[in-house]
Amino acid sequence: MNRLTALLTGAWLGMQIMAAYAAGILFERIGRQDAGDIAGVLFATVNYCGLAVWLLAWFATKNRRAHGFGRAERSIAPKFNLLLLALLAANQFLIAPVIAAHKAGTGNWLLSLAGGSFGIWHGTSSLIYLACGLIGAGLLLRYLSFNR
Repeated sequence: MNRLTALLTGAWLGMQIMAAYAAGILFERIGRQDAGDIAGVLFATVNYCGLAVWLLAWFATKNRRAHGFGRAERSIAPKFNLLLLALLAANQFLIAPVIAAHKAGTGNWLLSLAGGSFGIWHGTSSLIYLACGLIGAGLLLRYLSFNR
């Protein structure tokens, strides 16, 4: 299960990196509106895949802890898995709809509650995306070290 978890989390990390580079290329090559629409779909796909992969990874680390394998009993990996899941869910289900509402010029409950410009929300989403990539890379290294 550790190898499968490492493989899936590695694939997700590759998707994260690819989506970040692809978005930059899209904005260089095509119009802003079309590039934003494509990038939105790309990031949503990566987020949904990430939610599935990190939920599986969380179950795998919980299962490892429950059976008392090695140093996983004192592992903080499940806590970071939950943090990563929370960040991905917040980005996908809270922040992305606010960005979409800004682009469409419509209302959103979080936007009306917190306010803020498109740039603020887009920057917040980018920071969360970066944090998810860094946490994911750390967890991937942790999973790879479990295999030794």
